[in-house]
Amino acid sequence: MDQLRAGLEDFGRRDQQIARYVIDHAEEIPFLSAGEIAESLAVSGAAITRFAQRVGFEGYPHLQRVIRQDLRATLGMKQPGSEDSVVARFWASEHANLEALQDIPEARLLAFARAIAAAKQVWVVGARSSYGISLLAETILASFRPHVRAYSADLLLSRPEQLLEVTPQDVVVAFTLRRYSRATTRMVRALHKQGVQVLLITDQGASPLSKVAHQCLQLPTHGTDVLASLAPFVSVITLLASLVAHELEGGHLKQAEALNADFGVYEY
Repeated sequence: MDQLRAGLEDFGRRDQQIARYVIDHAEEIPFLSAGEIAESLAVSGAAITRFAQRVGFEGYPHLQRVIRQDLRATLGMKQPGSEDSVVARFWASEHANLEALQDIPEARLLAFARAIAAAKQVWVVGARSSYGISLLAETILASFRPHVRAYSADLLLSRPEQLLEVTPQDVVVAFTLRRYSRATTRMVRALHKQGVQVLLITDQGASPLSKVAHQCLQLPTHGTDVLASLAPFVSVITLLASLVAHELEGGHLKQAEALNADFGVYEY
């Protein structure tokens, strides 16, 4: 990115156009073909290849590979900084993230909840750290409606026959968090081809699933030195479950609580 910015003023008009697109969409480049960029800019695919070569790469795949490596370096786990202000900075960033959640339009949250409430089955998909979020979402949502199940995207890829269970009346709630899992991208796109409605809950980056998502919630996940914040995901999952319960008037929860009492699940 620094190389492109430094040479921007020396490029020709078309190369400037391409360079600005690459700079503005850096996080999407690893998932975009030269043809997709060319279509967006109304230029030929060959123009993208020639641009990559003129700025010092073997071709577009080489440029794409270098950008992917840069993103991995900058979006991965950072080294911890000094210890003296870790606690204060942590709480400050958490507070800012939770405040920013209030900017999500209520209508968008209601649309999400209604799609979950109306679905025949809810597939909750994530990988790595996002799979942990998926398990939490399954636990909370399953209290309020039946047929909710969390899936590891990696395990689904190893057992694609499970896609035979999909119906067009289902929804998939996909969680993505940088660095975006290739397994999640492949599996959710496969579910999308099966006619499933895709509900994406992601961070403030450029998730590769944003193009196939029917609805998308982008959450602020600014962390401190080491990790992105997961608190916004937990808050939004809890809120969506409350909205789902309201949509379904709590019927499933009442039945579940009666069964819990019959089986003596809880001490008190």
